[in-house]
Amino acid sequence: MKRIIAIAHNTFKETVRDRILYGLLIFALLLLPGSRLVIPLSIGQEVKIMKDFGFAAISLFGLMIAVVVGTSLVHKELDKRTIYVLVAKPVRRWELLIGKYVGLMATLLLAFVVMALVMAATVITLGGRVDRLLWLTILGLYLQLMAVTAVAIFFSTLASPALSAVFTICLFIVGTAADQLRLFAERMPGDLVKAMVKAASYMVPNLHLCNFRTEAVYGLPVEGQRILLMLLYIFLYTLLILLLSSVILEKKDLK
Repeated sequence: MKRIIAIAHNTFKETVRDRILYGLLIFALLLLPGSRLVIPLSIGQEVKIMKDFGFAAISLFGLMIAVVVGTSLVHKELDKRTIYVLVAKPVRRWELLIGKYVGLMATLLLAFVVMALVMAATVITLGGRVDRLLWLTILGLYLQLMAVTAVAIFFSTLASPALSAVFTICLFIVGTAADQLRLFAERMPGDLVKAMVKAASYMVPNLHLCNFRTEAVYGLPVEGQRILLMLLYIFLYTLLILLLSSVILEKKDLK
């Protein structure tokens, strides 16, 4: 555990110093208050538009951080040969991978906290109310990226950062519509095709479970069971993906 914490700490410091991360975070902080320039076009709907716009911005820039940094974490160690130094020490490969993941999630958490506070302040200045649904929605967006970051690291153990980024973004898009994909599978002709599409819909992360944007914008109730299901699902899916990534990295030939 100490080795994982040490790797996570080093990864956090490394990613926080990354210029790409700072650029994305500054852009997001400028974008959220800047949305007020277009809000006057819809009189009476300012707070609703601000919330919807803010959630989309946080999700987008969180995804960019996860993809840009996550797909290069393991590959960078392999490309610079620094992994040889680490594995020569009493550090297992799976500890390296988990430590990298935890460090990146800590960086994402910091970015989310800053963006969430800016969004909350913007909503308040518009006369809106910062309620439990707003924080729940932001939590859901962060949990989405927990699964997506694990997927990004998984692909980074198999392919280059560019391909890993493409695969991760595609999976994110499909994952946000996993429920619709299952409904689409029922309408597919042929039992074989239907079974294949349905199986694929269960392999991608069901990110729709973490989406509370509609409820937050329109003040709709959220059942406690859905929140528990979201937490359990994301935890198990992330654990499974990290386990598969660890197995691949353990079997990877580093010579």
